[in-house]
Amino acid sequence: MPSHPDTLALRIATVLTLVLGIVAAGQLALDYWPGRTFDSATSGVWMTLAVDYADGVLYRPILDETGYGGTRYMPLFFMLHGLLIRAFGDPTLTGVVLMQASVLMMIAAMARLMVLHGVPHLLAWGIAGLTLATSLYQQYLTSLNCDYLAAALSLWGLVLYLDRPSSPRGAALAAGLAILLFVLAFYTKFSTVYAPAAVFLSLVFSRRWRAATGFALGSLVLLAAFAALFLHLSDGRMLDSLAATATGGTDLAFAAGMITRFAKELAVYNPAVGIVFLLALAKWIADAPKHWRSPLHLTFAMVTLVTVVIFSSRGIAGNHAIPLAAVSLILAATAVSGRPVERRVLTGGFSVLSLILLACWMPGVPSPLKTIREDAVPTIAEIRSKVDRWLPENGLLASENPAFAIVAGERAFVLDAFSLATFIRNGQPAGLDFLERIRTQDFDVLIGFNPNARWSPKGGNPIVLSTHYMAVDTLGRRTILIPRPPGQ
Repeated sequence: MPSHPDTLALRIATVLTLVLGIVAAGQLALDYWPGRTFDSATSGVWMTLAVDYADGVLYRPILDETGYGGTRYMPLFFMLHGLLIRAFGDPTLTGVVLMQASVLMMIAAMARLMVLHGVPHLLAWGIAGLTLATSLYQQYLTSLNCDYLAAALSLWGLVLYLDRPSSPRGAALAAGLAILLFVLAFYTKFSTVYAPAAVFLSLVFSRRWRAATGFALGSLVLLAAFAALFLHLSDGRMLDSLAATATGGTDLAFAAGMITRFAKELAVYNPAVGIVFLLALAKWIADAPKHWRSPLHLTFAMVTLVTVVIFSSRGIAGNHAIPLAAVSLILAATAVSGRPVERRVLTGGFSVLSLILLACWMPGVPSPLKTIREDAVPTIAEIRSKVDRWLPENGLLASENPAFAIVAGERAFVLDAFSLATFIRNGQPAGLDFLERIRTQDFDVLIGFNPNARWSPKGGNPIVLSTHYMAVDTLGRRTILIPRPPGQ
């Protein structure tokens, strides 16, 4: 597709937003990273899975004498992280490197897709770089999760599919590599079905039945092959883990609010992503009469649908909007080669992004940096000091964020507190075992558990945490608890 000269106003808006975004992200990184580990419990789960794999365990058992397992996370991301830990040590540093490499890989795929849709090279890189200008990126600059790698693999699969060589052999090879990347993306995060679904639907809608059949069969064969590999490497524990945690404890009443939660995520928690989504939606509507069957337009439709459905589950956070933000930015950028009014709308949208970034430096306006400072995220030295103070030698520690246990030199006894809470509600063996340990005060120290927690397992007796444990200290925003002495 021939490129269209971009306007000066659009270039200025893109550069200004990009510079502000890099400055904001850089300030956050310099403020947070010296001496800290990942603060979110979700990041701790990913780190623990990687440390387990570095030690030779792919998916720990849901319940055994060494602790609790059970997670719905796919294996590829933490396996890569585990290999880095084996090679270089330091699960925090290797996690940061893997995360940022994933971001750069995704940005490169976004830029290439924009070029394939008529955006000039330099401007394509600038617009793709606006990924760094969203509060969503800043929120996950201090976290560890698979979403950027999953999106990167999906988008590079789309690149290979769209940019196939003209020769039959080259085209077949590119299609095969695209399928491989889609499958690897799936085993990084299962919700990446949006990209291969869009390709398949594009083939069906264009009545390329033979190609659609080959694409579907090739995908199924590779999915089955990798499933067999991961089941073998985990001795079947992968299936046990995913089966036990698949629903996340959701129900129909909670699922009914998915559209409201999706809208709130974009409008309140991540308005920059909301603006990019609206820009893409406007472009999709403008293009729909002629291009609704194109792989890119179908990808936007599918990623929107998948993201909305994801918000039907409990425990969902903004990271699930990462692929939506990436695809939206790609589709919105195609306005560069569209009508003048489309470029003016795009320029206006990027200008609003700049205003949001500027506003985040003003007093009273929330931002990821201000949130981190308010939370007083502890350093690794502080974590080790508090654990050394309260945990007796050979004592048992359970931390809501397992990364804290790891950096303190202890085994993460609890892998995934969210999954454990589901096991408790459902009265599953792992949940009941945890409650029995609380009742008998087996844990010498608890970190991050709500001191006022009251657990009511299905078919069992309620357990009130404060009956058995008392708060004695804090670690950032988390509470440290130890067994309550008799009579207190």
